[in-house]
Amino acid sequence: MPGGTGPPTRQGVVISRSLRHAGAAPVTRITLPSSLVIAALSRALDLAEGVPQGHALRTCWIGMALAEALELPAPVRHDLYYSLLLKDAGCSATAARVTQWLGADDRAAKRALKTSRWSSGRHAVWDTLAQARPDATLPARAWQWARLGRRSTEVSRELAEVRCARGAETVRHLGWTDPAAEAVLMLDEHWDGSGAPMGLRGETIPLLSRLTLLAQTVELFWQAGGPAAARTAAQRRRGKWLDPELVDVLLAISRPADFWANLATIDGPGAVSPLDPYPVQIDGHSPEVLLRVARVFAGVVDAKSPWTSHHSSRTAAYARACARVMGYAPARRDRLTVAALLHDIGTLGVSNLILDKPGRLTAVETDSMRAHTTLTHQILAPLSPLVDIADLASAHHERLDGTGYHRGLRGVALTEECTVLAVADVFGAVTSARPHRAAMTPEQALDLMAPEVGQGLGVEAYEALCTVVAAGGPAFT
Repeated sequence: MPGGTGPPTRQGVVISRSLRHAGAAPVTRITLPSSLVIAALSRALDLAEGVPQGHALRTCWIGMALAEALELPAPVRHDLYYSLLLKDAGCSATAARVTQWLGADDRAAKRALKTSRWSSGRHAVWDTLAQARPDATLPARAWQWARLGRRSTEVSRELAEVRCARGAETVRHLGWTDPAAEAVLMLDEHWDGSGAPMGLRGETIPLLSRLTLLAQTVELFWQAGGPAAARTAAQRRRGKWLDPELVDVLLAISRPADFWANLATIDGPGAVSPLDPYPVQIDGHSPEVLLRVARVFAGVVDAKSPWTSHHSSRTAAYARACARVMGYAPARRDRLTVAALLHDIGTLGVSNLILDKPGRLTAVETDSMRAHTTLTHQILAPLSPLVDIADLASAHHERLDGTGYHRGLRGVALTEECTVLAVADVFGAVTSARPHRAAMTPEQALDLMAPEVGQGLGVEAYEALCTVVAAGGPAFT
């Protein structure tokens, strides 16, 4: 059974002993296993789903314990590993809809709906209505209930379909495992045929989907009520949501107390990284795979709100173009691009009630919004060989005069790359529409930024941005 003792020392870091020439120091070549990278980034999906940090990691541990008990072959376990960690890869695509339909914090509503009986008409109506504007006055809640009405079952099913379809697309874009993408697509299919998106029944549902749904369900109820609640939830859903034979295996392997004790130790990406039998090695100095992963997760971030669509990719494109104007070497441009693509990954932990609010934010809402840079650093920091990317990505709101956040860095404490990312982020934001204002033209944006140059914003970075804009801007997708 998978253990919870954490990663071996210096896991995933390969030191090359090749010499560039006689008498030279060893060349350090850093590689990271895909298992560790995806495990670290899965915690961003937890943010978007409103579940406790480490939910995906613990789901992965439970699912891989089931795979070991079933003696599944290594290739199947490899595919299962990524379906477990990436099961919520489509979560951000439903965030704005949840807020719109329920008038509620998307994260809290999605967390509650994960354990609701949404495939049952009567229960779906009740559980969905219970999430509608929970903090509002009774008349306001009544209005929201009337708006939803009997559409609750339809709304719940549509959310499941959108989330699973977008999640499967995201996994396919990583390019590693088609079975994992299929497993994510069919995650919400139920054993009795009441699930979505296709209403599959019994063993027509892919095995990886059945395992992932069971592992997810067990983790959620364990987190809420401990081992007894988890086992009870599995028993009650046996033959309804869940494959009865897989439930029996789960009940058997989870009978010993050390199963739950080991589960409780899963608190970081390194605790599950060794469970992938065939990790893809990602070279920290080679852009291809790392950039692909960063682009995929940038898409997850940008899907959270219609107002931030393409913001991460646009920011990355402008930062990369500025870096080229400033003469950065290709490897330096690549790492800046990765940081730019991931700079807003912490916004997955911000409610769409805030992101999509048409009026001025309150002080509390502003604090919640500003916390996204701290969350960005927390998500990326476990990838220690890429610590410069974590530091850079989370510093995009820092300013040279110390007025930025979240660390209040100033002057020489900020690298030149930080100043490049800062101007690219500001430019990308103000040239896009937001709920409270229209988009600025490039010229208006540069004029708005000009008074801050030399104080909060870097001079050379701003001049490079002007050059990029004068040339028509970068190409981006």
